[in-house]
Amino acid sequence: MRILFLCVISAMSCLLAGDLVSSHAEQGRIMPPTQLKCDRSELTSYDGQVIAYRRRRGSTFLRMRTNFDTTEAVTIKHRGTEDPSRFFLLNGRAFTKHDWKLIELRPKVLKPGMRANVWVCRGNPSIQPIVDWQPDDTGANPRSR
Repeated sequence: MRILFLCVISAMSCLLAGDLVSSHAEQGRIMPPTQLKCDRSELTSYDGQVIAYRRRRGSTFLRMRTNFDTTEAVTIKHRGTEDPSRFFLLNGRAFTKHDWKLIELRPKVLKPGMRANVWVCRGNPSIQPIVDWQPDDTGANPRSR
């Protein structure tokens, strides 16, 4: 009976430890988008509020105030078009033409307070950044803190 009791206690401890590990993993680093082909040692991400946004023919510029209180700037190049959506996600899923109304007040004008996660391949500037728009993120519980 004592051995059975110890086995049950041991099994419960392992389950609880597993919950703690998986909980910690959920709160750890967010995974990069699968379409971003960049060596992990050259990859960085910025998450926070977009404070400047210029979408033009050939490029889209973002300036962000990150959750780490830094200011970062990113330019996405999309030659010959005003449409950078192939470099956009919305809450981790593919960006569609219907998603523009969730991030912009009108064409080329970003909604105030818009937040995003931006993935950048620092070691290879030919790889375009990926912007994962987070329109429902209030910033109350930033992921990076």
